[in-house]
Amino acid sequence: MFFSLEIHYIILSLLGAALLLSLVWVVWYNRRSMKLLKFMKVDERTRRYLFPEDLPSVSILVFANDDEKWLNKFLPTLMQQKYPSPFEVIVLDDASVDGTKDLVGEMMAYYDHLKIVTVPDQTRSLSRKKLAVMLGIKAAQHDVVLTTNANCQVHSDRWLMAMMRNFGPGVDVVLGYSHFAHSEDNRLGKSYRIFDDMTTSMQWLLSAINGKPYRGTSDNLAYRKELFYKNKGFSNSLDMKWGDDDIFVSEIATAKNTRLEILPASFMSAHYDDLPHAFSTLKSRRDFTSHFVRYKSQFRIQAFMSLLYYLRLAAIAGAVALAYTNLAVIAIAAFVLLFTWLPSMLATFRNCYLLHLPLLFFSTPVMVLLRPLVNCYYKIKGLFTRKNNYTSIM
Repeated sequence: MFFSLEIHYIILSLLGAALLLSLVWVVWYNRRSMKLLKFMKVDERTRRYLFPEDLPSVSILVFANDDEKWLNKFLPTLMQQKYPSPFEVIVLDDASVDGTKDLVGEMMAYYDHLKIVTVPDQTRSLSRKKLAVMLGIKAAQHDVVLTTNANCQVHSDRWLMAMMRNFGPGVDVVLGYSHFAHSEDNRLGKSYRIFDDMTTSMQWLLSAINGKPYRGTSDNLAYRKELFYKNKGFSNSLDMKWGDDDIFVSEIATAKNTRLEILPASFMSAHYDDLPHAFSTLKSRRDFTSHFVRYKSQFRIQAFMSLLYYLRLAAIAGAVALAYTNLAVIAIAAFVLLFTWLPSMLATFRNCYLLHLPLLFFSTPVMVLLRPLVNCYYKIKGLFTRKNNYTSIM
């Protein structure tokens, strides 16, 4: 009899712990989602923006490396932006061997505000991307630069206006949002790539909303040239191939001088011939550069909440294993699972909708379970490939 009561006590304790952990998870997961929703639907509308006649002149830097196909689609949408102030588009040609130079040359005959800067092919001891951006900034005529990549696409002729409206007094950095073009991805693992894209974006977007900007995306990032020179460019990370967006943003962005632009008209999408491969490559790069950003608390919180998620599952599994013939225990365990899953699925659905990603719902519990494991894989992989992230000047 005593043993039976002890087992009952253990079962109740496990179910109680699982319910408590579920409550913590649901509150945290949904609070993040609601914070993004509030920022986009309420806070964004209450901020002061520049009037059209006060918008700054801007130089758009487009990094290209054998991207003729993408530039052919991207450049016309940039050149035809509805923008009341002067702007120029500078293609940063990273020694392309396709028809990139010819394409840009033909377009320059029609657009006098289109230029091209060629990165010397002989330069191998520096980050090609960082060198291209430095040359582009040097060639830029205007005080504000906006970086992007040739494989991107804007979805509004007011994208430039949406980004530049933030450059009021005291604002030196504007973080724009970009996502993978998941509609072009039909390979196995698509749902996971969408979920990871959403989760990663939520981390840095919410950190910026909380006044702790630590990264941006080179697809859609604007800052003043003066700030670039004041920071001595990329000098602090010149020995690294990557970090022209996250490490650099972590160095120059503060709660006071930075704004996050999340109006849908400002969104970018990034296109790749092989999106799964690009996803894996970029995730490895982000994992490497995450060690050098200023604010790391969001990574620790995410890891802690993932641990709680696993502990909750362990508690439920333990209770069911001890009383697998007890229908009441099975019913309570099922309730605890649904108590966590349903709000999480709704929050994921809402986040995907807000960030213009393909909508996820039923796959959320599996994706939440898999992501920490996949992250561990990339961390272990990074230990063996760390030297590949540095230039030859080490």
